[in-house]
Amino acid sequence: MELQRDEETKRRRDEVKEKENIPTSSTSSLALLSCAALLTAFALTAWFAWLPKCATYDEPMHLVAAWTQTHQLDFRCDSDNPPLWKFYIAAATRRRDLILDQQTDAWTKLLTSISAQRSYATHALFQTPGNDADALIRAARARMIVLAALLGALIAWWAWRLRGPVAAVVAAAAFALDPNFLAHGPLVKNDVPIALLFVAFMASVWLTGQRATLPRCALLALLLGAALTTKFSAVLAIPILAVALLARVLIPAPWPVLRWTAARLSSRFAAAAAIAVAALIISYGFIWLCYGFRFNSAPGPAGSSSLDDIILVYARTQSLADHHASLDTPASQREQWVAQWHPGPIVKSTQWADRHHVLPQAFLRGFLTTYAGSLARGAFLCGMLSLTGWWYYFPLAMAFKTPLATLIASLLALALGFRSIKSFNRHSAWALCAVLIAPALYMIVAMRSHLDLGIRHVLPVYPFLFIFLGVVAADAWKRFGQPAAWIISILILGLALETYGAYPNYIPFFNVAAGGYRGGVRLLGDSNIDWGQDLPDLADWQVHHPDRQLWLCYFGTVDPLYYGIHYINLPGSDAPPDQFGPNGLPPVFAISATAFGGQHLRPEQRAVYDRFRSAQPLAILGGSIWLYDGS
Repeated sequence: MELQRDEETKRRRDEVKEKENIPTSSTSSLALLSCAALLTAFALTAWFAWLPKCATYDEPMHLVAAWTQTHQLDFRCDSDNPPLWKFYIAAATRRRDLILDQQTDAWTKLLTSISAQRSYATHALFQTPGNDADALIRAARARMIVLAALLGALIAWWAWRLRGPVAAVVAAAAFALDPNFLAHGPLVKNDVPIALLFVAFMASVWLTGQRATLPRCALLALLLGAALTTKFSAVLAIPILAVALLARVLIPAPWPVLRWTAARLSSRFAAAAAIAVAALIISYGFIWLCYGFRFNSAPGPAGSSSLDDIILVYARTQSLADHHASLDTPASQREQWVAQWHPGPIVKSTQWADRHHVLPQAFLRGFLTTYAGSLARGAFLCGMLSLTGWWYYFPLAMAFKTPLATLIASLLALALGFRSIKSFNRHSAWALCAVLIAPALYMIVAMRSHLDLGIRHVLPVYPFLFIFLGVVAADAWKRFGQPAAWIISILILGLALETYGAYPNYIPFFNVAAGGYRGGVRLLGDSNIDWGQDLPDLADWQVHHPDRQLWLCYFGTVDPLYYGIHYINLPGSDAPPDQFGPNGLPPVFAISATAFGGQHLRPEQRAVYDRFRSAQPLAILGGSIWLYDGS
């Protein structure tokens, strides 16, 4: 009898919870299992999609830098990407697993020349006997997938905290079925790690704004330091923190801070200022910790490096931006502008910090390199070329490369979200600020930047979008019931169909409305479609077509000879020369998709590929290498 009464009591309690939209234990368990299944599917899909593909453009350099930084605390290579995430890549590895020649002039040159880094990495991984480049890349990618899956779990957790299990499942599905995260999640690159840290950082800001305990404030400061030592775009986290804390100050709700309650505006402002100052101080120390509390870029008396090569790059890019130059501006005119250039506040302050050892030398070199690259860089958009980009580049890139289901869901969520905002009180207003401030400011800065190379540069915006979709979906489920459930289910199914329909080629993913990768080659270039990842497909094609001679224009840093590919270089190809001259066989032209945009080619080189744009390809390998019959 007592057992029957307990079951009846539990049943009635669950009925009350359902009416009040409180998740029952069975609902919570089902949601947890669904989120776990989605993230597991994400990890497996990403792994098997990338298993047959080679290193992308930047991965060799990052991997070599991870090795030297982890095993030697040497930061001469790849200083424009801070070291924390690279420590993670190489942690628990053996130094002897990657053979590096450190007795040559090329190694010494890394201290004073950023242009030497990629060629050194290519030689080390693909031209040094004893190095298994594919095995090293695969091991590093396996670790990166863990970080990507952790990002998905964090998205689901935050959505759950805001609106419950329905929000968590929808947010997790939006992430796990997103082709852009399937594309970039496994890569030895810091685009997804910085997205993870931005979400974690803002979640800690949100928790601190609810109740500022000592552990929460410490976590906030450590995450700020972690972000600053993962990617230089994390400098934006400092003004984002300031704006978020100011928003918390202006929200007229008491703020529990340690043992006190900041009820007045002045006390909330004092608390916010103290939290911000403490976070900056701790993150400053965190930067020095990551660089081994050493100023020089490399160990030993000869480990100091100059800023001269970076300042020259800065002078060139700023001159191009100031004079609104184009890709066709003559080299003589560019050098004349550089001769007339004078350093501005950014360069002078960096030089001052270098002279006074305010920050590690490698950190300063990396910051200045990154900032110089954001001033002017060749970009391609919808048939147009520019050195300074377009303010609408990223909105269009997101429109082209976001699945249609996510775009439709975003429009519906905006319409429903505006209605929900009217019902927000002073407590829920803080959650809204925490979720919206970071992506809004990040997107504004990205649109003002001239670094229009790929959607990967705005990946930190997407997790907040997924959380927003989850929250609105949960509200709609509660308000409209079964009709909302059907719409959500149809959108998730449509998302899955479009994403898995592109498997395994996620770098060149473009949504159906943009025409897939066939249409995408006319819209965007670089890491949006072609990052040098499909050489194994080309090697396989050549094995099955030994009767054709290959003429190659390759965009990437992998040596094609590593995969046994023999070729003749076309103009603008990044591949090392191969002594595989004309042999009388019918030619086939293999052209990386980025060459069609032409943003990395000289005018005379771009003209070579004009005739191919309207021609019918013989085959398309992985969506990134286009083959044309030249017979």
